[in-house]
Parts: sequence; structure tokens; C-alpha cells
Amino acid sequence: MRIQVLLFALFREQAGQARLELDLPASSTVADAKILLEQQYPLQLSGGLAAINEQLAQASDGLKEGDVLAFLPPVSGGSSTPSPVVGSAMHREGGVQGNDNLGLTYEVLAVQPWVDWASGDPYGAVISFLGTTRSPNKGQAVTHLEYEAYPAMAEKTMQQIIAEMRERWVLGRVALWHRLGRVMPGEGSILIVISSPHRLEAFEACRYCIERVKQILPVWKKEFLPDGSHWVEGYAPEGRQL
Repeated sequence: MRIQVLLFALFREQAGQARLELDLPASSTVADAKILLEQQYPLQLSGGLAAINEQLAQASDGLKEGDVLAFLPPVSGGSSTPSPVVGSAMHREGGVQGNDNLGLTYEVLAVQPWVDWASGDPYGAVISFLGTTRSPNKGQAVTHLEYEAYPAMAEKTMQQIIAEMRERWVLGRVALWHRLGRVMPGEGSILIVISSPHRLEAFEACRYCIERVKQILPVWKKEFLPDGSHWVEGYAPEGRQL
């Protein structure tokens, strides 16, 4: 059988290509595809993640003709744990779904238009969060960041995160946007705006949202320094690593 393989960030750089076709025996698994790829290309896929047709998969999951198998480095957000308790030129992967507005963009993130969008008479609180590029980072100057994503899977993951938030709190409107491409120091890389009838729900939902993004959103960050660059060490959900 023949499947499509997608590689991202560090894995893409190791293989020298982002997309390839792989011929496998019938009844092959993700683990079988991993072994074959590591034999054919200078790849080290252990510790990363896999997704079949944009859904996270286990090494033992079976493959079938025509599947799209993506190998994903750990996402770039780190290992934080969630709290228990716009214009025509914009490149959009996502969009409005009722009171939710989400997606990816190469354009600079502007907070005020989304605060205006989220505001309304029923809402006593509108919370905004803008995650920005800092320099220096760990004592080293950062010239810029480069963000890469698996767009179709990222949109679904954003929808999942917002659905989780709405199961936990009474919310009004939610905007969740992430930058792609080059982001300079001081510029925003992620924007979250949430309205709610009460401030506690809005604060807690915003905290939850950014931590879940850092855990599971298939976005990767490359940090550029004056003397070189590196992919920022990421996080792989427990039990999902290859």
C-alpha cells in the first residue's frame, strides 16, 4: 500500500523535504513506517508524535491505503500543566464559528479589534492575552522567531481547546489566533480574547487556553540568535511519544 508522509520543523529539516510517499506492506503500523523512514532518511523520530489523517496516533495504530501520516516533533510550548480548577490581507486557516473566531495568520496580531468584537452588553468581563517574543531569552539576544504549523490539524486542535473551555465555564465570545512565519521581538505570537458574564470565568478560561495551546497545538518555534538558530525544545503528551 502507499501512504503520504508529512514532516514538520526539525524532522522536515533532517529529511530535506516536507512531503513524500511511502510504500508499505499491507497491515503495516505507524511503528513500521517510522522504522522504514529512519532507514531511508537521516531521521530520528523517537520522542516525537504521529498523526493519521490529522488525528494523533499511537505507534501500534494500523495504516491503510491513502492515509496521510504526519510525524510531528514535540510542540513548542513546553511542559506547563493547565490550571485545574483582521483584515482581507490576513492569511486565515479557520474562521468564525458562532461565537468562536480562530485560526493562523502571517499578519501582525492586533488586540483592540478582537476586544471590540468580543465585547457586548451581556458580558461583564473581556480578557485579552498577547504572548510576545522576548529578547534576551535565557541571557541571549533573540533576533527573531520563526513559527511553523500543521495548519489543518492546528485548526481542529484550536476548536477542541475552545470546546473544552466552554464545557468548563460560561463564556461569551472567544478569539484564538496564532502567528506563523517570522515574528520579531516585541511582536505577538499568540492572541487570546475571551468575554464572559463574570471575570473569574474569563480569567480561568484564558489561563487554561494558553496552557492547552502550549501542550497540544501542532505549532513549532525556531529561535534565531546572532550566532545561530535552533528549534525550541517542545512537549509531547504522556503516552503519545514514538
